[in-house]
Amino acid sequence: MSGLIASSINFLIYSSVYLIFKKIVIASFCGYFVGIAFSYALAKIWVFQNKSKKNFFKSFSAFCFIYFLGGVEMSFVIVFFNQFLNNFRIAWLFGAFIASLNNYFGSKYFLFRE
Repeated sequence: MSGLIASSINFLIYSSVYLIFKKIVIASFCGYFVGIAFSYALAKIWVFQNKSKKNFFKSFSAFCFIYFLGGVEMSFVIVFFNQFLNNFRIAWLFGAFIASLNNYFGSKYFLFRE
């Protein structure tokens, strides 16, 4: 649920910035950054109910690194499965599943552990 909320916010910011500035790179960056920030906040407060007082910039950087690794894993899995299935949509589902596992367990065991 938190991923859906963060993705929706990402898309809303992306669309709004694009309509204002007509620059897809700026819109993409702004949407992604705001989406990641909301994802971090939702994960910390709602998903893992983490109350630690760790440095925000340090923990947010670690969060971004975990999600970067998930994105890299997702890309490799998509390429791998698409070679065998020749179906980019199903390959994306496998990739998204692997990235979701990485992001959840990385956040749970490395970032928001108590």
